[in-house]
Amino acid sequence: MRSGWAIPVVGLLAVTLTAAPVAMGQARRPVPAPKAVRPPKIPPGAAILERLERMTPEERRRVLNRLPPERRKRVEEGLESFRQLPPSEQERLRNRLERFGELPPERQAAARRLWARFNQLAEDRKPLVGEEFRVLRQLDDTDRRARINGDEFRSRFTLGEQQLLQDLSILLASPASR
Repeated sequence: MRSGWAIPVVGLLAVTLTAAPVAMGQARRPVPAPKAVRPPKIPPGAAILERLERMTPEERRRVLNRLPPERRKRVEEGLESFRQLPPSEQERLRNRLERFGELPPERQAAARRLWARFNQLAEDRKPLVGEEFRVLRQLDDTDRRARINGDEFRSRFTLGEQQLLQDLSILLASPASR
């Protein structure tokens, strides 16, 4: 159960490092070429992670100093947790952040709300709920519904935990099971 803390790390990084850029429709009439093409102010989570990892410690310090203290602390803790992961886990996390960044803004917002609910769970319940989430997200719809409707699931989790797990597994199911 080495990856038991990967779910909170993914949630923390997804919430603190991602932003959903608003796509603006372009006019149909010809528009003069822009003077300079700017990247979005806050790129998706995986891009931010890569950018921060490539920075020198001094560059990273300057960027992080611009953040509010609480957010800076969360980002620094997330980066430190990321660095301590084995390379295979780091790659899995990058992939999850990329997938999260590809979600439409409304699904990203829903995911953030669900992670906030997860983080409000009692500390002794988080590992159990997190492990069950990992199991559920790998199942196809039929098997997931069967597991959620099973007696073992209902006896292990409170009604609130059951609803959270169902909402999380549907929203963030792995692409193969959708």
